[in-house]
Amino acid sequence: MRKRIKDLAFQIKVKKETLLDICDKLDINESNFYKSWNEPKKDPYKNPLKDSEGNIKTRPINAPIKPLKKIQSKILKNVLYRIELPKNFFGGLKGKDAVLNSKFHQGNKFFLLTDFKSFYPSISSKRVEQALRNEGFYPDVARLITRLCTSQGRIPQGCPTSSFLSALVLKHTISDFIKDYENESFKVTVYVDDITISSSIDFKNKVPEILNKLREKDLKINFEKTYYKTKSPNITGVIVKNNSIVPPQHTFSFSKDILLSESSRLGHQQRIKYIKSISEQKFNHSQNTPDSNK
Repeated sequence: MRKRIKDLAFQIKVKKETLLDICDKLDINESNFYKSWNEPKKDPYKNPLKDSEGNIKTRPINAPIKPLKKIQSKILKNVLYRIELPKNFFGGLKGKDAVLNSKFHQGNKFFLLTDFKSFYPSISSKRVEQALRNEGFYPDVARLITRLCTSQGRIPQGCPTSSFLSALVLKHTISDFIKDYENESFKVTVYVDDITISSSIDFKNKVPEILNKLREKDLKINFEKTYYKTKSPNITGVIVKNNSIVPPQHTFSFSKDILLSESSRLGHQQRIKYIKSISEQKFNHSQNTPDSNK
């Protein structure tokens, strides 16, 4: 599967000729395979976010049409999910969600939260291909997967493979960074483009050093979303306390809001129950997941 295109084709149950033909057509006119639009960014209350000049903030979406999306989904399920990522990577992985990412930091008192600016567009096809080659994929296979799963030379926002491929690139970009700080007894997690670093000891004086090291990895820090917190931070949508994790206040409000649909209220109620169940579990740090036996 990692050595020959025909083995990859067999693995995802798509003819080799079909894969090569799509790659050729992507090279000729990529726009035939994607639908693009700007999607408004919204706050937890579903209100549009605006910049300092009052303009609505948007994110570019580049979504594949059905035939290409189907192939990407097969690549994700049958190829990419077989690649092992570090235990402290949570976004884009099966069974590793935002709540578990937050749970990992429970008990610490000091937190640095940051994310990367224009994350997907900042990751080039070249970095994707190199990450795949680092995982043992032969050049022809790595190039094929990269061509099928990137657009305009970048990871697009809107493809089923984008979260995993971005995590794979980060694996080969910041693994040494993570290891260095874990050796200093920090907790470090990655959730898509969010990085959280926490400690039981105040490390505010280290924040410039940490951010500079990330920037040296050719990662663009979003300083508008960079915070150093000492109490109850919101980590990937969950409030982290010393002895528990809880939903943010708006989740409780929405769970009872009669102006919302019944299905929407039920969704918020289920999230509250899920966060509570995870909060009550002990964390298995060898796997970076709650201990299912507890």
